[in-house]
Amino acid sequence: MKIVAVEIAGRRRSYLLFESGNMRVPLTLAKDDRSRLMEEMASSEFFFDKSTGVLAKVKRDKYRWQQRPLRWFLRDFVDKRFFWQFEARKEVRSKKIVQQAGLRTPRCLAWGISLNPFNQQGSLLLIEHVDGVMTGEQYFEGLSEPHRERFLARLCDDLIKLAAAGYVHRDLHMNNFLCTPHGDIIWIDTHVKPLPLNERARWRVLYRSISQHHLLDVHYRESLHLYLKQRWRSV
Repeated sequence: MKIVAVEIAGRRRSYLLFESGNMRVPLTLAKDDRSRLMEEMASSEFFFDKSTGVLAKVKRDKYRWQQRPLRWFLRDFVDKRFFWQFEARKEVRSKKIVQQAGLRTPRCLAWGISLNPFNQQGSLLLIEHVDGVMTGEQYFEGLSEPHRERFLARLCDDLIKLAAAGYVHRDLHMNNFLCTPHGDIIWIDTHVKPLPLNERARWRVLYRSISQHHLLDVHYRESLHLYLKQRWRSV
């Protein structure tokens, strides 16, 4: 744990950094075309360090103290600065769960928080940037029909690994993960929640997680349901 200076888009900030190891600091973060592409699919901001190429995911506080003072005080001041309920901390914990379940994620290099309540960019996550990949949606759209079915089976294998560890993804969609040219899945959104203890309830929650309309069209969701049901019997 150490306090480091981070320059974000030309403005100097201070963060309490955790699990940083021998990471090179201070950091100089800026946006480029890759940042804007990722921000089209997420609610966070993305920056790259100019010297190392490290990817920084920055989550702003939800409220501004000038506009919603009570909600800012309760959520962004008390909840985050006193109880450390920052997005980066939650994401690191979820990422470790996903990795222990056997799923692949980008390597987390460090995470940090700003204790300054007037720094809106309070949550900082530093991860390795993986080159030569595309979103799950982009990869799936480029596949032929037989290859799509095989890819859905691989996706189902990952979901079953997660379920066997007792967890399910909170909001599954095709941009939760990246794909290599060979179809390997790299999970970048690792927000998960525990499954219920009751077996029937576990199956219902898992089934609902792959039944969202924004995941896939009905034909592919039915295929995913079938694959999942077949593999669920062996969990």
